[in-house]
Amino acid sequence: MHTLKILIVDDTPANARLVETVVSRMGHATLIAENGQQALDLFEAHEPDLVLMDVMMPVMDGIAATKALRKRLQATHRWVPILLLSALDDISDIVRGLEAGADDYVVKPVNIQLLKAKVQNFTHQIEMQEQLLQHTAELEKWRAEAQVQTELGSHIMARLVSDRATPASIGQFNIPAEDFSGDLVCSAYTPDGTLHLLLADATGHGLPAALTAIPTAHAFYSMTGKGFPIASIAREINHKLHQFLPTGRFVAVTLAAVDLTNRSIEVRNAGNPGVLLIDTAGALLKEWESRHPPLGILPEISASDYGEIVRYKTDCTLLICSDGLWEAEDSEGRRISRERILALFSVADRHTHLDGLRSMVRSHLGDRPAHDDVSCVMAWVPVDRRVLPRVDKAQTTAAALQGGEWRLALTYSAHDLKYLDVIPGVLDLMHQVQLLQPHKSSLFTILSELFNNALDHGLLGLDSGLKANSGFEAYLQERSARLARLSEGRIDIALSLHNNDSGFVLDITVTDSGTGFDFSRYLMAATNLLDRPTPYGRGIALVQSLCSSLRYAGNGNQVSARFQL
Repeated sequence: MHTLKILIVDDTPANARLVETVVSRMGHATLIAENGQQALDLFEAHEPDLVLMDVMMPVMDGIAATKALRKRLQATHRWVPILLLSALDDISDIVRGLEAGADDYVVKPVNIQLLKAKVQNFTHQIEMQEQLLQHTAELEKWRAEAQVQTELGSHIMARLVSDRATPASIGQFNIPAEDFSGDLVCSAYTPDGTLHLLLADATGHGLPAALTAIPTAHAFYSMTGKGFPIASIAREINHKLHQFLPTGRFVAVTLAAVDLTNRSIEVRNAGNPGVLLIDTAGALLKEWESRHPPLGILPEISASDYGEIVRYKTDCTLLICSDGLWEAEDSEGRRISRERILALFSVADRHTHLDGLRSMVRSHLGDRPAHDDVSCVMAWVPVDRRVLPRVDKAQTTAAALQGGEWRLALTYSAHDLKYLDVIPGVLDLMHQVQLLQPHKSSLFTILSELFNNALDHGLLGLDSGLKANSGFEAYLQERSARLARLSEGRIDIALSLHNNDSGFVLDITVTDSGTGFDFSRYLMAATNLLDRPTPYGRGIALVQSLCSSLRYAGNGNQVSARFQL
């Protein structure tokens, strides 16, 4: 049993000793006061757990002392039971004592069994109060820790995207279900100007969801910056999450690649709602439904498991949303329909689409919180903005020009070509050379075009005319099939950085072991690049525009380009 410290207040010594004997035998400690004022002083000094108070006493009676104790205890938010012991047995006296703040009232002469029962009952109540105070303290500590975690998670999510410039054609919003959202929305350009988008929706909310965003965002930004395709980014994110997350935790991820130069959109949807491609009339052009479990569940995913590329022929908007939007309910449990969203895109100016959709969601929810984070990102995809890949205009610094010669020779076998992302890997090696760092975008474009020609036309024997005759999707499917069957062949890449009369130049030579291809029909002036109506044959002209010289040898299975720094 819990041992109490009990303050006994009585001006009659015999009565005080009787009560003291009873409670001492019950195992409790005692303090003795002879009047109300002395009781207040002892209470202040010793903070007893229970007060047994006589009513009629000199200096200060029990009623006045009880009122004073209750006033003091209100300031401390502490409850101490007060039991009045009095010879006054009229109902009005009992009521007056209870109204003064007493918790119970026993009429003298005191019945020992009744007193013991009262003390025992108060002991149980005090024990319960102490447990409650302990639980309250634990809850307060937990709440403080939760607030720290919330601030940390919010800081993490903000830092992951705060230093990244959002393209003007991209709009996004988030309505968190709790203090902050665990959904992650990212956008970035590859070195050749392809726009990559990511929407990641992790299980749970708050800090646990924010922690999953760290490896996801790191893989997305670093690999996009190096020019990796979204298939490789998806594999890397899945690999990191599978290693990082405990069982039962995963992340629904949508990745999209918007290539304005080739008018193509690739989407890989793993666990999120369908991605919508909507034209200016509000018609649904394409929906990419989820074709793969959320990332982090399976140890490995295949690059060809669930990606799909389409070519667009009209101005359109790509809309990616988390499941929080489609699961948002109004007061009657109804959800937002696809028809309402398509209607928004059909009647409103495109500059109002984002705010219109956000207002629709907030109006639909009313005063109710969302059950899940609501995140949306939309990209305006104009058909008439067929732009050149970004070209770096940075000047090479005087310090960088002090560098010497640099050479690199690489050989890729048929097995390597099946499984490696060659150009991002080569570009990563080149980026370590200070002289080449300011020209990352241009070099990526040049290497990509020359390497893809060597692989597609030299080793795989593909005809670019297939893109026009059967469509871009058919071309990619045939490319994947031939690459899977490739059993022999190689591609050599040689890089030489040196100084000549005109300054530093980088010589790039790509050689394949194939039969070559008819390169002469693609050697056109770079000025015709943007005006070419066909979806192929523009790469060589683009390389011409970036390089000071471009020469083919043999049957087209060797090409040498010189890039002036």
